[in-house]
Amino acid sequence: MTRVQLFAFILQTQIGIAVLSFPYDLHKAAGADGWISILLAGGCVQLILVGYVLLCKRFPQKNLYEFAPLIVGKWLGNTITAIFIAHFTFTTCLVLLLEMTFVELWILPFSNPWLIIVANCLVCIYLAKENIRIIARYHALITLLIIVMLAIMLTSFRTTDYRFLLPIGQESLHGIMMGVKSSVLSFLGFEVFLVLNSDIQAQGKSLITPILWANGLATLFFMIVVLICFLNFSPESLDFIPQPVPYYLNGISLPFLERLDLLFLSIWLVKVTATLISYIYCASKGLGYLFQNKEHKKVVYFLVPIVCLTGIFWRSEARVQFLSKVTEVEGFITLGIPIVLLIVAWLMGKRGQLPA
Repeated sequence: MTRVQLFAFILQTQIGIAVLSFPYDLHKAAGADGWISILLAGGCVQLILVGYVLLCKRFPQKNLYEFAPLIVGKWLGNTITAIFIAHFTFTTCLVLLLEMTFVELWILPFSNPWLIIVANCLVCIYLAKENIRIIARYHALITLLIIVMLAIMLTSFRTTDYRFLLPIGQESLHGIMMGVKSSVLSFLGFEVFLVLNSDIQAQGKSLITPILWANGLATLFFMIVVLICFLNFSPESLDFIPQPVPYYLNGISLPFLERLDLLFLSIWLVKVTATLISYIYCASKGLGYLFQNKEHKKVVYFLVPIVCLTGIFWRSEARVQFLSKVTEVEGFITLGIPIVLLIVAWLMGKRGQLPA
């Protein structure tokens, strides 16, 4: 995997399921000052990524599943591996459930949910079982879709009103920090770098640049999406619009195109598929290391059907909320573990060596 492909891989994983509802969730947490929370969250993630790069730099051409046991021992290292496998698996299940919900609401309200699940299952197995270079090429290929999504959202400015953002700083510091918490969770996807480190062919070049650029552009993307929604919906109305992005696009009509929301959602589905593939690859690779078999391909054939069956039998709103809470808690845990590993490795002077 090249540095450009690493950039695309992280960017595609970050920009996924959160696009449709992120402005609503951010508004509930931080109100009209949510855009400030995005900037702060983007800065926090950049600092976390610097820590991740420093950790991986100590163990070149090794991934988290390989260097965790070297730092804290076999048993604790395998526990950390299991935690990350659970994180990737739970996140995959949540993304699939939310995707199915949005598709039923906006695209295929009368279709059988089984069809959506089977379609995702086939696509994920087809790509997630492949070599990382093939997956990375797919992610790089669809990167241009981000520009198309932004172009669709910037089609109309008729209902834009900057006064919806005023006065700046009207929310309390607590509200802004709650928005930071919500934003960091929406930015999830950058942690896959820890698993990809062993597959990157950097030839002595720094990995900080592509990673920080990926997160920086993801931050900019979310900022634009949030500002568009905040400028087109009053704070009072946003409280009643759980998916403001398709709702906003549904009100735009062009002379040559009637349903911009369907076009946007069709592209969004491709992006969500990329997120699912990334997480399934990372989870299956971890299971391969956990069971002393570094081949992830066989694991994919078992993991994907389990995730898809979860989408069938875990469809109630209460269960989705429960899974969201679980993912939120374990998400912050998994983000902090690599920083702890970095500190332990630094204090104990542990480093890996380049293979001969």
